[in-house]
Amino acid sequence: MINPLRSAAAAAAFCALGVAAAQPPAPSLDERVEALEAELASLDTRFNARPNGLGGESGPALAARITELERTIERLANDIQRVERLADSAAREAAQATRAAMTAEQTARDVALRAR
Repeated sequence: MINPLRSAAAAAAFCALGVAAAQPPAPSLDERVEALEAELASLDTRFNARPNGLGGESGPALAARITELERTIERLANDIQRVERLADSAAREAAQATRAAMTAEQTARDVALRAR
């Protein structure tokens, strides 16, 4: 005879192993250090903390690049807002079309009942 408590414990252990196996491995220490260095470099560039610049570029050249990136990000944000508005309009139109189809279906049923 199967012991329900033992079966439940085995199922729980099996589920725990499945969850543990499904999780991505944690980043290595080197990967974490590289990510932090990249973030620090972006902050240094953003706040002009390095007077010599990066990659041989001067401070004004980096500032121009940052300004251009900020403009690009703003354009992308505006595009996203426009797409969201279009999606909202499409959703409203789809709901209206659904209501119209339901009305037409009900009208067809009424006509069919009257025709009998």
